[in-house]
Amino acid sequence: SSLTVDGGRLTARRDADTYSETVEAALPAVVSVTDQINEPRYPNFKGIIAAKRKSITTLSLADIGVDPSQVGHAGSWTTVTSAEERPPRTAGTIITDEGDAGIKLVDFLAAQKLL
Repeated sequence: SSLTVDGGRLTARRDADTYSETVEAALPAVVSVTDQINEPRYPNFKGIIAAKRKSITTLSLADIGVDPSQVGHAGSWTTVTSAEERPPRTAGTIITDEGDAGIKLVDFLAAQKLL
């Protein structure tokens, strides 16, 4: 598999079990990957210490040449009309097996109209 960007075009190749698929798209484009995209490198002690000492550079919208009216709440193409907290989950039903748990389970599922 590979991904290249050349000018205003993105080219991606995906290797499957029996074939390879190549797709192209004009930029901007969205690319999604699975957890199998790479083999992660785990940091060693030296890398962890170096990361702690490294400074973080913060860039403003002006630093990267982005108009504030095009991003964030002002530039969003969508509007959230409402948001509600989910009700807490209720405790499930516990069926104790006293030799008849199968029958109790079937009765419970039938009462819930799941059978």
